[in-house]
Amino acid sequence: MNFDDLPHPTKRRNVVIVNDREIPRRYFLVAAAGVFVLFGGAFSGIVWANWSDAQEDSRGDDDVAALVALAQRRGWTYRAKVVGGADRYEGAAPFPDVSSGLSVWDCVEGRHRGRTVRCFEYRDVRTVQSAGPGRSLTKTSYYAVFSVTAPDAVPLSVLHAADADSPLRFHRGELITWSRGRLREEAVLPKLNYLCDALDRAFDSR
Repeated sequence: MNFDDLPHPTKRRNVVIVNDREIPRRYFLVAAAGVFVLFGGAFSGIVWANWSDAQEDSRGDDDVAALVALAQRRGWTYRAKVVGGADRYEGAAPFPDVSSGLSVWDCVEGRHRGRTVRCFEYRDVRTVQSAGPGRSLTKTSYYAVFSVTAPDAVPLSVLHAADADSPLRFHRGELITWSRGRLREEAVLPKLNYLCDALDRAFDSR
């Protein structure tokens, strides 16, 4: 045996033999790093999404107090919970097609820009999976809902011109918009003004 023909130990450490082929070890290190970055990024994305959802669905006493203070400043009424308050909206998104005794929370009502306005939080509670015999897991989706009473039917052209993040629906004499998440004081006036502006454009153009 000619010992000079044997692979040098240093060379052997720098390659990986796959199907009798020598592949530089650095290629495997680069591939491993890529896989680590890929899965690490995916995991971080999942964690971030869950954290963002938790932040969106969280609300403290200060948030509720701000809603109460807004109602007081503007001479509006505030009710913490209205049993059956969502039944009048059945059949209109994001509400169910049929409801009876469906409650709303943090209901604020009053007059704004010469119109009757209303906003509240709607909570859609659904069973997502079974947790064993006689038990189930539920998920609550929150919606901030805003409405303005309209004197007449709103033209479809106005509804179709709605902002992507603020859909419009005319339902039983009210122009409605909603957004995913908790009802917060800072959104009330902008959303009600958005509805009033839409009605102004609808009826001023006639």
